[in-house]
Amino acid sequence: MIRAVLFDFDGTLADTLPLIYRSFREMWRGVDGRERTDEEILSLFGPPEEEIIRREVPEERLEASLEEYFSLYRKFHEEEVVQVPQVLQLLRDLKEKGCQVGVVTGKGRRSAEISLAKLEMVDLVDTLVTGSDVRRYKPHPEGIQRALSQLGCSPEEGIYVGDSPGDVRAGLAAGVGTVGARWFIGSDPRPFDPKPQLVAESLESFQDWLSLRG
Repeated sequence: MIRAVLFDFDGTLADTLPLIYRSFREMWRGVDGRERTDEEILSLFGPPEEEIIRREVPEERLEASLEEYFSLYRKFHEEEVVQVPQVLQLLRDLKEKGCQVGVVTGKGRRSAEISLAKLEMVDLVDTLVTGSDVRRYKPHPEGIQRALSQLGCSPEEGIYVGDSPGDVRAGLAAGVGTVGARWFIGSDPRPFDPKPQLVAESLESFQDWLSLRG
């Protein structure tokens, strides 16, 4: 029986990847004037934003660049990210059925909390594990394992839903069921390898699959 449904955030619960690309691009434009493509930015994903910036920005520009990124992230959020009622309803339905809901994301806690608040998801999430909370980033299963422990669930009682190949690998390594989310246009375009148990092209197909698992 499924007792915990864990979600990635960016590209899974919200179509936030365009926001992230824009915020990084604007920040880096101010650092060195060079334009980064979406593909270049996507290739850096894994650690939280703070660590990405720390690796890519000269030390003397680090603090200013961090503050600039989060200022841009907050500023552009309403322009780039639309609240999706079907996602909110999915989370409500899961909780009404007795499932616990968790978010396990590679993004840092600061940006995760901004987005959860702006999209009115805070009260629908039972636990939040971010890239700021772990020592080993996805595809390592540490974040999923931590969320399961916080929810008091075994791997057999959980599933992990995410839009990237690293999400699926993390879920498989943690021993939970895996779902590849492809319901947003802006989801991670890279192919899943290995394959998850389900590649869901719509929220409805995910809900139908989940209902069969009890």
